[in-house]
Amino acid sequence: MKIARMEPIDKPVPRVASPPIAMEGEKVAALDCDLFLGPDGPLPMTGVTQLTFADLSPERLAALDPGLIILPLFTASHDAMTVIERLEELGYAGRLTVLAPQLPRPRLVERELRSLGPGTRLTLISP
Repeated sequence: MKIARMEPIDKPVPRVASPPIAMEGEKVAALDCDLFLGPDGPLPMTGVTQLTFADLSPERLAALDPGLIILPLFTASHDAMTVIERLEELGYAGRLTVLAPQLPRPRLVERELRSLGPGTRLTLISP
């Protein structure tokens, strides 16, 4: 009997960092991503509403009604876990894309972020 060899689940998997693709007509909000997604950033995107963590309120989220929110893994004042927990409290049901630097175990980080509530609605992008 031949036993299949399994690769460790947390083995680093190279991912190409590219701008998240929004569906046609989908509203996209970027939370604290102006350095990444601005015209001079590494992933310039147009038509994106830029927000800060302080902007997150039930009223603001309802008014924007984004289908996709893009956020960094961490900033100087907070991390993605804090933002995701707040979005879950606000009842956000759209997709999330987390932009991360190169990580030794990106699948582990993605799994941990997904466990906060968004599940497969969350994608981690890491070079």
